[in-house]
Amino acid sequence: MRNANRLESVHVATRARNPRAGRLDRPARPSSPKSRRAGRGLSLVEVLISLAITAMLLTAVAAAFKASAQAIEMNDEFFRASQAARVSVNQMMNDARRCMSGVVDKAAPSLDVTTDAGKHHIYYLDGTNLMLQLTLPGQLTPSNVKLASNVKTLKIDTDGKSVTMLVTVRVGTNQLTLSGSALPRRTVVYK
Repeated sequence: MRNANRLESVHVATRARNPRAGRLDRPARPSSPKSRRAGRGLSLVEVLISLAITAMLLTAVAAAFKASAQAIEMNDEFFRASQAARVSVNQMMNDARRCMSGVVDKAAPSLDVTTDAGKHHIYYLDGTNLMLQLTLPGQLTPSNVKLASNVKTLKIDTDGKSVTMLVTVRVGTNQLTLSGSALPRRTVVYK
């Protein structure tokens, strides 16, 4: 009995110093520094480092998006300019095939045709604005029609019987050269 009293008094004394001693219902708190910090959250330095990494990633994504948008815009502009130049070359060659008379000015360069309906068409390159234009002088006020933009060069040549043409379209670093030739259906001598 004496030993049982003694064990109980040691147990009570230990409990007085540490109220959790001897309890089995709750696990003891871990005492390592790592596990103590896990309960408190992130430190200021950790938050700043994570914010810096996130900012760098977002900046890289924004730069990639901007470059992609610019490339799409440039490709769209090149497609539109080259398509307009194709249509213009076809129109010029059709007028040259069907014309009653024509004059090629290699220096300007320009193509002046009189259509089978008696209408006068002058095709030329506006070198200042890089536009291929059509002038219709037969009206009260001659009108200029823009056929294609971003046209770098226009070369028109004739051997007296046929007309050949080279049109170069350039947007940024993209460049396309279109060619066309026409032999009139009638006996026409180009000057």
